[in-house]
Amino acid sequence: MSVLGTATAPKPSPARRGSRPAVARPRLTVVAPLRRPAPRAPFVVLVGALLTTGLAALLFLHTAIAEDSFRLHDLTVRTAELADREQALEQEIAAAAAPQRLAARAAALGMVRSENPAFIRISDGRILGRPKPGEPPPVKAPPRPRSSSPAATPAPGATGSTGGRPAPSPSATGTPRR
Repeated sequence: MSVLGTATAPKPSPARRGSRPAVARPRLTVVAPLRRPAPRAPFVVLVGALLTTGLAALLFLHTAIAEDSFRLHDLTVRTAELADREQALEQEIAAAAAPQRLAARAAALGMVRSENPAFIRISDGRILGRPKPGEPPPVKAPPRPRSSSPAATPAPGATGSTGGRPAPSPSATGTPRR
């Protein structure tokens, strides 16, 4: 036999006894060239833009919250003022609705008190009691003005600057006594 025509099986190595025969493996090589690492400048610009946008948004939110806080304070003060005014008006209404004040205002308008009032029952419209018209109190004649002489009536301002008290009499030295 010739050396070219015969194939001889490879002899097993002493370490691999009982294993498969060794097969020649193809060698791996890189087909495409490796890419260069991405440039860092666009990434840095993107991160900077995100940080700037975030800080601007935080500033805007902080400003809006501060503005709302001032508005809330102003509205709280206004609410307190309006509540005080409401309470004062309710007190005025209560004072005006007092029986004494109502009686005085009615008398000023010429109304008189009825001694025998009547009531109307709303459910059936029946009149309870016998109404009688009120009678005005007798009118007193106004007092007559006294006839006064000019000497009896002090002139306005005649009392001096003592506030209505008589002026002190002068002493022998010419100074007023007190």
